[in-house]
Amino acid sequence: MKHIPFESIYRERFEVVEERQGQVSLYPHTDQLPLLLRALNLEFLGGLPDRYARVDARASGLDKLVRWHSALMFCTFINRARKDQLRLFHLPDPDLVGQVTIVQQISEDTPRGRTHRFRFYGRDGFFPEIRLSGKRVVFADHVLQRFSSRVPEPVGSDLTRLLITFFSDAVVSFPVGQGRAFVVHCRSSIVAFTYTERAEEFFITTCLTINEMNTLVPEPYPHTCNFHYSDTFTKPRLRTWIPVQRTLDVYQLWERKAPFQPLPQVNNAALNRKMKNWRWVAGTLWDFVGHEGYGFGSQLCFTDLIPGPCVTEIKPGGKIPEVDELKIYREINPQIDWDALVAEREAAEARMRQREPPCPITSAA
Repeated sequence: MKHIPFESIYRERFEVVEERQGQVSLYPHTDQLPLLLRALNLEFLGGLPDRYARVDARASGLDKLVRWHSALMFCTFINRARKDQLRLFHLPDPDLVGQVTIVQQISEDTPRGRTHRFRFYGRDGFFPEIRLSGKRVVFADHVLQRFSSRVPEPVGSDLTRLLITFFSDAVVSFPVGQGRAFVVHCRSSIVAFTYTERAEEFFITTCLTINEMNTLVPEPYPHTCNFHYSDTFTKPRLRTWIPVQRTLDVYQLWERKAPFQPLPQVNNAALNRKMKNWRWVAGTLWDFVGHEGYGFGSQLCFTDLIPGPCVTEIKPGGKIPEVDELKIYREINPQIDWDALVAEREAAEARMRQREPPCPITSAA
């Protein structure tokens, strides 16, 4: 059972422990989550300018956007590799206020091998297990191992990168090899998470990089899935992004075998020290956001207007996108019977909800 010293000046001489429930382990222990989060929020909010530390549901779109980037930097840069093995993740709460959450890893020994799920503990009762198009997401242990060995990351930050890569945007499923996979962007390249689907669950079986993807087949009607907080899910009619464009981008990267972007190196010792100081990093966020073209009048919305981990950032003067996916497809390929294609997809999804195949055994890739 894990007993690891907590890395925080706000709660010294305290150990993070693992919780055991039969074949299930939870790290960190559920009872410790409020204490741990309070200490981490003291550090996070204490380093922010007051304007962004106080952001709530009433704040402007720009202030929410800066707060969102603040949570992202605190979780994925400052705390990407902690000695206490805590993983932090940035999530927008239902009011689109960026929050620091603690990732609780739930590991279980099952007939299909060791599996992992993730819950995200935030303030004020915010404790979602992120679902994908209405289904729970379960990872085989093999996924974590393969991601760690195949995707270049600084020591200790591989799980943080996996969570960012998988949960940060709506996904498109492609035929890959003999099955299907969620193919997502990662460091100027792509990775594929192969899966099997059950009525209530996506079981992620392994992680492939471009080097392991021998085939990737783009479909005229992209198979899209959305992450969300609610237990129920309704597929959106209008989107804030264009799935066919994402499909094309992914396919082009696969065609040219785009490599991973090299890890950034900072050779200036003084700058390295500053980049590990949260107060200094927090003080640069306004300049960063402005450099990216955001300013007064910017907005933040949930991707496809579905409350969940994914957001869409809108620059001044822009409007929240309203993309009629099927209208675009009919214009691109009018010869295809899109109504029949949609009906076929919906019928297949209905059949999936009505049956429950046996649990697959995790296999190596």
